[in-house]
This record gives sequence, C-alpha cells and structure tokens, in this order.
Amino acid sequence: MRKMIGIFAVVGGLTAAALPASADVAVGAGVGTMGWELDVATEVNTFLAVRLNGNVGSFTIPDLGFGGSYGGIGYDVHGDLRSLGLVADFHPLGLSPIGSGFVLSGGLYYNKNEFEFTSATAGTFTVGGTSYTNPVLVANSTFPDWAPYASVGYDGTFHGILPVSFFMRAGVLFQGSPSVTLRDASGLVTPADLATEAQQLQNDMSNFEYYPVFAIGLTISF
Repeated sequence: MRKMIGIFAVVGGLTAAALPASADVAVGAGVGTMGWELDVATEVNTFLAVRLNGNVGSFTIPDLGFGGSYGGIGYDVHGDLRSLGLVADFHPLGLSPIGSGFVLSGGLYYNKNEFEFTSATAGTFTVGGTSYTNPVLVANSTFPDWAPYASVGYDGTFHGILPVSFFMRAGVLFQGSPSVTLRDASGLVTPADLATEAQQLQNDMSNFEYYPVFAIGLTISF
C-alpha cells in the first residue's frame, strides 16, 4: 500500500507541475466494481481533463456456481481491491450545451487486485487426476502490476453551471493473465495433484483478465 501511495503522489505532483496555475480542480468520490473510489481531477481544456483515481474495497460472494468450469468444485470468492490510476477524460462534445458531459476515458492503473477462491462443496472430487473426499482447496489469483483501462460514460465535472456534478462510467480494466497459486487446507491432496489442479484453475480463470468496471459518484469543482 505504501508503494501505491508513493506512486500516486509522484504522478500527482508531476501532473500538477505540468498544468497552468489557473487550471480548475475537482475532487470526487464514488463506488463501483473497483471498490470505493476517490478522484482528483483538473481541466486541461474544454475537451480534456486529467484525473487521478484511487480505489480500495473488498467483497465476498458465496459459491458462484463455477463448479462446471473448475472440475465440479464450487468456490466461495473473496476479492481485495486496490488500484491507483492516471486517467485522461475526453469530452468529444465539450462545446455542446447538452452533450458536453459525454466522456471517453483511457488510462493506466497500478493494479493490486487479488482474488481468493475457497472450495465450498463437500463430497468426493477429482483433483489433479486423483479422487479426494472433502478436500479444502484455497486458490489465490494475482495479476501484473500495470493494467490499461478504457471506459465510456457521463461526467459533468467542469461542464455544468453548478460546482456539484455526478459521474457514471462503464468500462474494462485489462488486468492481464492471472497467476494462480493453490494450497490444500485439509492436507489431503498431494503436491503433484495440487500443481496439476493449479494449472487447470489458471486456465479456467482467464476470464478475470478483463475486469468489468462500473462506477457512480459525485464531484465538486473549485
């Protein structure tokens, strides 16, 4: 976390130094699939704003019904969400009195999202080619540190009469291929079978490479 804050501070300082002293500034807060978020934005011109975005949060979802994909074993999923990003918000209709809030966004995130999968189904299952009764499998999925981001939505910051506005964004965080580690909390499964199962899980979890992003919140400009 300290490394993330340090990167956030350095990027923010460089961005501020490159902008005119008279540039408008806004702060915002919201919530979405990346967790609770905090934004600090500045307007470059009518069509472009630059935004620093930080996210943190966690969630737990009981057995998602992934059994068919993960060798017949259902998993509870716990996510720890942590990310810091530098984003450019482009308003192609910036001069329009109606559509100026329409925004296309792109950026790069320092991504420390992690997901833990814990087997939640009792019974006899095949793990790495061997049958085991009531194994307790725990898988951890991590991603490369840097993740591109793209979204579309509405952001009235710097484009309204009032200093208070709202935003709504939908997009994708391109997290990259996950790296999966697997352990057996029950002590039943052999290391060889765990290694085989870990590779299978890594293949099955490839859909986490593209993390869906939806966020909504409020901003105040100064």
